[in-house]
Amino acid sequence: MLYYVAHCYQGNLENLARAKKITRKLQLADLENTYLCPLLTLSHLQYGEIGLDAEMELCYDLLSVCDVLIVASEITLGVQLEIDFARLVGMEVLFLHEDGRLQP
Repeated sequence: MLYYVAHCYQGNLENLARAKKITRKLQLADLENTYLCPLLTLSHLQYGEIGLDAEMELCYDLLSVCDVLIVASEITLGVQLEIDFARLVGMEVLFLHEDGRLQP
């Protein structure tokens, strides 16, 4: 399965580093599946460079090929839009807690 790891960014490099750490930990714990994080996949773009709408379209493209959405941070506007899209298409949405538990 493909897991989409949603994490806030807001131009904060610490959020990028945290998203990388979380995605790495999830992947190493589960080599049977693939974990994708749009912050990492699209890190070649500058924050705000293409605007929110275009950025979200790229995220939706990636999310649409995934099976499950994992929310791995606080819920910002971008993360909420990803959650809304996932729910719209009937995708399972899980929330990652500080202790590593995944729950609906």
